[in-house]
Amino acid sequence: MTCYLPPILEPKAIYDLSVLRFNPDVDEKAHWETYKIPFVVTMTVIEALEWLWDQGEYIAFRSNCREFTSGSCAMEINGKPALACDTPLEDGMKIEPLSRYPVLRDLVVDTSSVSKRYKELMLWPECKHEKEGDCSIKGRIDPDVIKRYRETYSRCIECNSCLDACPASHSDRSQYLGPMYMLQLGRAMEHPLDDMDRVGQAARDTGMWFCINCYECRAVCPMELNPAEVVGRLRREVLKRPDLILGRRSRGAS
Repeated sequence: MTCYLPPILEPKAIYDLSVLRFNPDVDEKAHWETYKIPFVVTMTVIEALEWLWDQGEYIAFRSNCREFTSGSCAMEINGKPALACDTPLEDGMKIEPLSRYPVLRDLVVDTSSVSKRYKELMLWPECKHEKEGDCSIKGRIDPDVIKRYRETYSRCIECNSCLDACPASHSDRSQYLGPMYMLQLGRAMEHPLDDMDRVGQAARDTGMWFCINCYECRAVCPMELNPAEVVGRLRREVLKRPDLILGRRSRGAS
């Protein structure tokens, strides 16, 4: 790893940074370690971790911020999920891995379950026509849909912060998919080339009624998105479908 920080010759102050460390090769359980960081103005958490690497403290973390794949440096900072590259360093900070996923080492977690769930739900625009070229946009696209793509769907960086913060997702993961998945499902539903029954999928496979509208997802989203709003839109679409409502009631009665 190469650190992009210049040598810190005249720090403004010395800050303490505590990191939850875990190396499965040598550690039986995670433990806290505190480091002295020479702080300079505008220093972020990711830069502090990079500086520690230059000092031989090889704390494992993900960071593709300079490679146009934002979101990989999400971790819990002072108990809340946040992007390390976007969080100014403060004295006494505590950083640890996202709590939703198995820890591979230090701040690196195993998010393979996310990719697996994406594949299972096919959370991408899907045109099922057999002949190539049969998928076409018929009619004028609603300006509100274009606005939602521009301001919401296309801006999600899939950092997993909302999944980490969502209390409904933590309380029963087998029931509620979580905010990020619901946002991506809404994106597929409104895509002009998608012809899957996304409303039916939302009713059957997402547990969306477990969302309690606490807006924790909005509070931690680095892009200031509101996945709960997408959940509300999906719920309204389900309520327009008598077949889905009757099916839900019959399942509940049984």
